[in-house]
Amino acid sequence: MSEARVYTVRNRISEALLSRDGPTADRLVSDADAQVAGLATRIGAFVTERVAILTAFAEQPEEALFGGCRTIAEPAMNIAEVAEAAGLDAVGAVARGICVMIDGLISQGIWHTDALRLHLRALTLVHDQAGQPAALTIVEELRTLRRSLGFTE
Repeated sequence: MSEARVYTVRNRISEALLSRDGPTADRLVSDADAQVAGLATRIGAFVTERVAILTAFAEQPEEALFGGCRTIAEPAMNIAEVAEAAGLDAVGAVARGICVMIDGLISQGIWHTDALRLHLRALTLVHDQAGQPAALTIVEELRTLRRSLGFTE
């Protein structure tokens, strides 16, 4: 019978923190904060790009919205997954609402063109009002609308 071998992964972080010539914890934290700030800017640009893609769908006829619902779902999910990291919480919430509506169509057969259009247009509005109380009010109103139409979150 073979003998069990234990493999321990080298802890490179402890080597960096505990070495005499390595960076200090404060420097590592400040470097990490700078990297996160840089990512937030890039994520914000990514979200803005996806919002533009989705708002273009708001003016499409009903047949195009219905037929393209899976195409709409992808950028909406992209936004929902990362918007909060850029401080765009309300935009992420509206995008999640769009995903809920499309999921409602696929899983429950619920379809409301005007409500979907309203969500698509609201993306631009909450994006422009990021961090303001009005954006949170819009998010709550849209959530209430979805509930009243039978969508489950």
